[in-house]
Amino acid sequence: MDRRALLGGLAAAIVAYPALAQTSGSSTTPSGASAATAMNQKMGQAEMQHMQQTMQLGMVALETSRIAINKARNDNLKKFAGFEVQEQTTLSEILRSMMDPSATAATGSAAMPMDASARDMVQKLQNQQAGAEFDRMYLEGQLQGHRSLLQVQEQYLQSNPQNREHVNVARMARGQIREHIALLEDMQKTMR
Repeated sequence: MDRRALLGGLAAAIVAYPALAQTSGSSTTPSGASAATAMNQKMGQAEMQHMQQTMQLGMVALETSRIAINKARNDNLKKFAGFEVQEQTTLSEILRSMMDPSATAATGSAAMPMDASARDMVQKLQNQQAGAEFDRMYLEGQLQGHRSLLQVQEQYLQSNPQNREHVNVARMARGQIREHIALLEDMQKTMR
């Protein structure tokens, strides 16, 4: 099965779960709160920190990939950028819905702010002319960003997390990130 289709299916299930839980009369806690509210209450500091770090790093991958769609000259790198935009958009929507189950893609909160080094990287790519140097810069940035994203997932999963849904999203993200790192490393070898 195509992992992108699997990710999309998981996204739909996670996004739909809170809405379904709210409409089901049998999914209430003793206090009468919906299952979605109970799920939010189980989300602790570790989950919130993991989501914020993942979204911040993902925002950099998203913004730089949007630039690369138009400027990358290497066809494989251009395709990667397109897939990365789709995946980061989906992952962001999933994490936002987990933070606020009543939010949808259309009503989600504003983008996570980028730190100064991330803004500098985006600015450098915007100012860089299309060509081999742009491709190298984008590829290096994606490798560095994906390694940081992998580290965030690993740290969260090693922290003995209790929120099953959140753990599953982190595991899925970890697998995708590992695949992306391998793909980027292969592209790096062929571009030398």
